[in-house]
This record gives sequence, structure tokens and C-alpha cells, in this order.
Amino acid sequence: MAGTAAPAAAVTSVRRRTHVMSCGATVLVVAEPRDASVADADRLAVHAVARLEQLERRWSRFLPTSEITALNAAAGRPLRVSSDTVRLVTELVSAWHRTGGAFDPTLLGSLVELGYAASRDDVELRTSLTPDISLRGRPDTVLVDPDHDVVQLPTGTALDPGGLGKGLAADMVVGELIDAGAAGALVEIGGDLRVAGTPPAQGWTIDVDVALDQRVVVRLLDGGVATSTSRLRTWQAGGQRRHHLIDPATLSPSATDTVSCTVIAGSGATAEAFTKVAFAAGAHAAIERFERHGLAASVTTAAGERLTTSTWAAFEVERPTSPSTSLSTEHPR
Repeated sequence: MAGTAAPAAAVTSVRRRTHVMSCGATVLVVAEPRDASVADADRLAVHAVARLEQLERRWSRFLPTSEITALNAAAGRPLRVSSDTVRLVTELVSAWHRTGGAFDPTLLGSLVELGYAASRDDVELRTSLTPDISLRGRPDTVLVDPDHDVVQLPTGTALDPGGLGKGLAADMVVGELIDAGAAGALVEIGGDLRVAGTPPAQGWTIDVDVALDQRVVVRLLDGGVATSTSRLRTWQAGGQRRHHLIDPATLSPSATDTVSCTVIAGSGATAEAFTKVAFAAGAHAAIERFERHGLAASVTTAAGERLTTSTWAAFEVERPTSPSTSLSTEHPR
């Protein structure tokens, strides 16, 4: 569970940065000097970066060789994939159920139809879908066999890992770092992050964008943070400004009053999935739903109003006087 962090003893940490999933990413590994050397922590951090790159190769909808691309082109046939992709697909379908459909991983046909086909990193990399792909698929009919690492998408359904892929990648790599002997770990990808274990000297203190012109500091003990915004990943098509947060009810970019939503939860994948509730339901209705789920959240509207749940105050802290005492996330995607 996410929670308020207690003061931590002095520790040594190693930080590595990379670029994956069209975002800047940070890996931070904490090593307690009496238990492990800085060299060991750096070795773990290097491996974590390589692991994130591997997950991108398996999950990117822009790469013709990825497992997600293969699944989307399978036309209803079952495919054997890596255990990583089995976990991803399981999380995507679970998130659809838990959010009541506000998070829908089968809107890739709509995204491409609306003009978001090319990678933001390389316009030569484009999502290629077969003609039978629907604008919205059927998450409830996706079949997963974890014992044999087999996934079967129904004909017409294509999956987009989207932001949940980032949150899940952070969850997985942080867990692997702790299992490998790290005292503590943080992985952040484009504003989505997960922390676990022993924090740095100032605690897991995170500088978060809750709106394009407003950053706040939150402190966690163990958990995930994710932010989604309609203000950054945009493009022009048909004379209209469009963004990537598609409303499952209209199959068009969300037109609710929400422009930014940050959620704190027990995992990065859960936090990322629930940010989509605010864009589907609107700011005030989303806050009510977050309260029912016991989630800490901050929602900013187009009018500049910022709404928070009753549990948010337990995490937001006063900004440290020294900028080096908090970890700054990338701008959210």
C-alpha cells in the first residue's frame, strides 16, 4: 500500500537515465553501505535500464517486431508470447474491469483513425493495423492462458499498452530490483513511477506535475504515482486539435472538464489506469469514484480548479528548501 514515509537513515543511491516508450525514464537504486557497494547498485541500475528497453521491444505498438504488434495482427489466432506480455495483457483487461470501462485498452483503432499512428520519437515507425480492426474492441473476450504463455485476441480487437504499459514496467522492474538485492528502488517513465524499499535520505519525495503550470511534492513509503494530461500528447487533424485520451463512450478525444489527473495507488499500473476515470467521467464525478476506491488523487479542470480526494493531504508535503531533496518526474504523458 502507498503511505506516508518515515524519515530514513542515510543511504547511498545510484541513478541512471534512459529514453524508452517515447519518454524520458529514470532508475534509482538504493544500497545501504553496510550491505552492498555502489558498484553493485550501479550494476543493478544498468540491468534495470536494459530491462526497460526489453519491455519496450516487446510491448511497443510502433515496432513491427513487437509481441503486441504480432497479437494485433493475429486475426483471432492464439499466439505464444513472453510471460511479460502475458502479464501486460492480464493487467490491461483487469484495469478495464476495475475502472468500469473508463480505461479501455482496445481503442487503438480509434487512435489510429484519429491520426495518432506514428511514433513521437520516429515518424517512420507507424502503427499498422489490419483492415478488420474495430474502433473499439472487446476486452471481456480476450483469452489468456498463463500456464502456456498464450494470448488470443478476438477478431477485430487490437491492444494499446499506452500509459499502463509504462506504469506496469515501473512496477515490474522495481520488484525485480528489490528481489535482486536492492535496499530500495524507484523507476519513473514519463511521469509514471513506482517506489519500494528503503528511500533516499529525504524519503521517497517526488516532485509531480498536477497541471502544466503547477508542481507539488508528494511523499510515499511504497506505491505508484501516475499523471495523465490532455495538454501534451496532441496533434492537428482535419483542422482540429486532438489528444490521445479517448473517451470509450464517444470514441473521440475526451471533452470533459478534466485536463490533468494524478493518482497515487499501490502500484504504477493501478494509478495509471485510474487516471483515465477523470477524463471519461469528468472531474467532480471522478473524485467521488476515487473516494469510493480509497485512492488519493488530484484533478485539475480546464478552468484551473484543482480538486483532491480526502486522502491526498496525507501525501502532499511542503516543498523542500533544497531542490536536490526531491525527485523530479518527467512531464506526464
